[in-house]
Amino acid sequence: MTGTVFDIQHFCTGDGPGIRTTVFLKGCTLHCPWCHNPESQSFRPEILLNPSLCIGCGACDEACPAGDAKGTLASCDTRQSVCTPASCHACAKVCPSGCLEIAGRRVSVEEVMQEVVQDEPYYRHSGGGITLSGGEPMAQPAFSKGLLEAAKKAGLHTAIETSGDGRLEDFLAAAPFANLWLWDIKMMDAALYKELTGGDLARMLANLDAVAASGASIRFRVLYVPDYHNRAGVAGATAAFLKSYPQFEWEVIPYHLLGNAKREKLGLPELRFREPSSEEISQFTSFIR
Repeated sequence: MTGTVFDIQHFCTGDGPGIRTTVFLKGCTLHCPWCHNPESQSFRPEILLNPSLCIGCGACDEACPAGDAKGTLASCDTRQSVCTPASCHACAKVCPSGCLEIAGRRVSVEEVMQEVVQDEPYYRHSGGGITLSGGEPMAQPAFSKGLLEAAKKAGLHTAIETSGDGRLEDFLAAAPFANLWLWDIKMMDAALYKELTGGDLARMLANLDAVAASGASIRFRVLYVPDYHNRAGVAGATAAFLKSYPQFEWEVIPYHLLGNAKREKLGLPELRFREPSSEEISQFTSFIR
């Protein structure tokens, strides 16, 4: 069984208990404008361009089947109409400076697990394990379930970060193999949720109810974007929602600007959201609590 991932990060400490290896799956059913991993949204591999690293060697031009990558800052942009990076990647494969990177590769469950189990001693001594993130892991449900099942068989603690969007049957199929769900709470206003993410808040809540009823352990990650989540109606609805699940822990995840650097590499415009101040984060958290 194979799937598409865009990164595997070792020694992570913020994606569940202990020291963890986080596997980032590519593709998402939502299109959140504040996404800090914009290279995760598309299901197909993409080329990231970092012009500051270009040394003008011309290797990309020689490798390009269309002869369009000129090896210069002005034209070495793989997002030109002639480029078909989903089926080529020749330019990035020969780039010696890291100016061009491939985001996304097909791998098997076995290949991922071979890399994950190398850090087993760290998991054992810290209570860590493997975390699936993205993108949206449940957008590749069979692959995600396969990874979780393989990790469980290897005796590893398993966690999955999700937006809660997807098919109910896929969530229930994965539930027996996940020790922990890190459940993103993006927006507790149905109209804004639809407008900003393209998703259905009712579907997310139905999936959450079913997973919670299965006896799963869940930790809520409450997004905070200033001027959106601190609106009276949104903040109040968020507090009411968390109150309805007193058995689960939660944390506030403030918006940050790190995704803009990746957006630039993808040729996307810079986001106009702002980072919250520490005082704003404290006020929002206190209000929710």
